[in-house]
Amino acid sequence: MAMIVTDVIMTLAREKAEDDRVSLHDLERIAALICGGSMVLDAAYIRQEESCRKFHQLPKGNVGARSNPFHRLMVRPFEHLLTGDGMVLQRDYLPNYFEFLGHALEKRLDAFERHCRTIIQALMVVHGNNLTWDQFYADLRTVKTLQGALKLLRAYLEGPEGQRVWHGCMMRPVGDLPQPSVGQVNHIRQVLLETARGLEAAE
Repeated sequence: MAMIVTDVIMTLAREKAEDDRVSLHDLERIAALICGGSMVLDAAYIRQEESCRKFHQLPKGNVGARSNPFHRLMVRPFEHLLTGDGMVLQRDYLPNYFEFLGHALEKRLDAFERHCRTIIQALMVVHGNNLTWDQFYADLRTVKTLQGALKLLRAYLEGPEGQRVWHGCMMRPVGDLPQPSVGQVNHIRQVLLETARGLEAAE
């Protein structure tokens, strides 16, 4: 309620301001209106309250139209290692990872991306603009897609070419950031392999 009252006061003050200044007389009139609770202000309170409620009820993490759902899906296994106290690698290095995916999946990359967008479209029929990434990740079709992509990724990573390309892509510096360490990129690789094995075991 305090935020609503403040917004109403600021709206009225801006209407009365001249050269970014409000006279003491106008401030007294605004205060009188607030205390008096006129019908005009009652309507303003209601409108502001509805606006605030709608904003705060918006689901967090909504799926954006410009996002690449397959890229997000392939980051999901090690997303927890990109932020917080347990951060292993900064998000700024992700373009290197996406380049590696292109080498690992080759022509199949486009098919995976199209398939994920198809899943998104199907989910939006049900959830509309309220669709969140968590709902996308939880969908069985998405889980199967991750399972298939990681199976291919695992086969590539466990071969000599895959290991060479992995380190070639992942250990490059990005902008002003230094080259990641072998330990950092190996940690990410190990999480991807373990996730792939876990999903294969669940088939």
